Amino acid sequence: MNSRLTKLIGLTSLCLGWQTASIADIASEDETLQMVYGSERMVSIATGSEQLLYKAPAIASVITRQDIEQSSANSLNELLEMVPGLHISEDYYSGNAVYSMRGFFRDPDAGMLFLINGTPVNTLQNGSRFAALRLMLNNIEQVEIIRGPGSAVYGADAFVGVINIITRQYQEQQEYGVQYGSFGNKAAWLQNNFKLGKWKNHVSLQLATADGDNNRRINRDLQTFLDDTTGSRASRAPAAMETAYNTVDLELDFSRGNWRINQWLWANRDQSNGHGIPSLDTLDPNGQLSSRASLSTLEYNNDSLAKNWSLNMRLSYLDYVADREQYLLPAGSIAPVGNDGNLFTSGIRNVTFPAGMINFNNSREQHSQLEITTFYSGWRDHNLRLSTGYQLQKYSAEESRNFGPGILDNGQTIAPSGVIDVTATDSISLPDGERRIAYFSLQDEWDFLPDWTLTAGVRYDDYSDFGNTVNPRLALVWQTNYNLSTKLLYGRAFRAPVYKELNLQNQLGYNGNSTLQPETIDTVELALDYRPTEKLRSNLSLFAHRARDLIFAVEDTTTANTFTYTNSGSQQGYGMEAEVDWQMARTLKLSANFSWQFSKLLEKNIEAPYAPSKQLYTRLSWNMSNFWLLVPELHYLGSRPRDLG
Repeated sequence: MNSRLTKLIGLTSLCLGWQTASIADIASEDETLQMVYGSERMVSIATGSEQLLYKAPAIASVITRQDIEQSSANSLNELLEMVPGLHISEDYYSGNAVYSMRGFFRDPDAGMLFLINGTPVNTLQNGSRFAALRLMLNNIEQVEIIRGPGSAVYGADAFVGVINIITRQYQEQQEYGVQYGSFGNKAAWLQNNFKLGKWKNHVSLQLATADGDNNRRINRDLQTFLDDTTGSRASRAPAAMETAYNTVDLELDFSRGNWRINQWLWANRDQSNGHGIPSLDTLDPNGQLSSRASLSTLEYNNDSLAKNWSLNMRLSYLDYVADREQYLLPAGSIAPVGNDGNLFTSGIRNVTFPAGMINFNNSREQHSQLEITTFYSGWRDHNLRLSTGYQLQKYSAEESRNFGPGILDNGQTIAPSGVIDVTATDSISLPDGERRIAYFSLQDEWDFLPDWTLTAGVRYDDYSDFGNTVNPRLALVWQTNYNLSTKLLYGRAFRAPVYKELNLQNQLGYNGNSTLQPETIDTVELALDYRPTEKLRSNLSLFAHRARDLIFAVEDTTTANTFTYTNSGSQQGYGMEAEVDWQMARTLKLSANFSWQFSKLLEKNIEAPYAPSKQLYTRLSWNMSNFWLLVPELHYLGSRPRDLG
């Protein structure tokens, strides 16, 4: 049945903001570029080198510091809602933001690569951003987004988009502030800048906390169904989901000449679990998630290394830890458990959980990466980019639980009240392991005729766990006239099978598959960028794509209620995105965009589920005075089909 969610009109927000004059009066490198190129925006994410946005060989969006200050957004997820075709839903069971783009919706990842200052931070376990990642906006200088494939430059996970967060560096002022809002939202931030000799240093500290929205009440959950079936009375419903969180965001940035050292520390402490895990959907008021990340980066950038040569070298180390305490079913639950000790699998018997169904998992990922990129401009009308790199990604975990193999696989009818350590045993759900990646990419930007540029590129990636993949791109950009740019683009991208999909075992009937191959997508795009005046810009983009070998958990034919990840899906879609920016008066600006898409899962012969078919975003910014802004916004989301069943 292809039922649809009702149409949602929201959020209609009204933001009344106050800002100090010092922020607006500071001259920056971006403003210097604007003096050269007028008010045109610059972007580096499309090719790896900075260029004018309307000439970039990609469908790209740029959110500047000024855009951030003139929006009503309080977090990155709210800010990204202004990007055409990108929608962010918050999954309250984990605090994860679920990104959907151009008809692709996957919890928690739609196939989008997330970068911090050009360094990837997608996790090995799930291929997504950090669990419950929330970023405040006070230390973000610019956000660059590719809408479409990006694997020819960035490799894995740049499937339908790339998001690069560019943080702030040394500036000539200090900033601090506090914030308070509904649902117990509180925040404070401090930014300090100082010089030590020739080093320019920037320090940013941001704190945020929230009590959560107690109006998000659940009247019935899975445990309610089990109570009705078994006669137990364990369900916590009706009750509100616990959605409180506390985050700390600290960044230290040191730069001198060609060198930049950056240390980013982020932590989410004692986040509530909301409603357990998505496969169970049970209220969990006692569970907690604590996650923390440390990203260390050393970068050398020399635009004049030798005649016609430039060099960028980046060495990074990411350390990410997630500690989960999950009470999948509440104390006193009676649930059907199979022969392997998991819920609902073959050989069902009723098992009583006096202390609840408990899972404690502490996982750690360590990512080391070295990347070297060079540009050569010695050939007439050509700009050649060569890049190579190596990544080592390690995963390890400690796990304790009171269900599953080794615990409830001998016919027991009463589960242990305490958890049993299954670390380093065959009963662990995700064993320790690592992934090694070596890659090389080549790209040429060729100005073969006046006003015509052809960008051709290809990237080769070799993975230690599934093999290699090759992803090309072609982009033809025609400066049709002074006010109009026309782009015709083709790209192939891939999403690597994540560690969980390859190696999961003993976890609620879900099993990994070591023979998985990467998902692939081929995309064709046509874009028109029209700027009739300096005060009015518009863009229209059309796209069509086909994705193959999509990875889904498919029910096994030999064992009831067990699922194995397989390359079993393909998706085909097309759509359009239109946007306009109009400086109506010196103090009044209108920004709006509209997107429409239709995507189909070919094997199921249904519309791809959960992604909005239509989206509308409008924002009016009125500079009422030097200190006051009035910013009304409107978001509209069209119908979203459910999946079968």
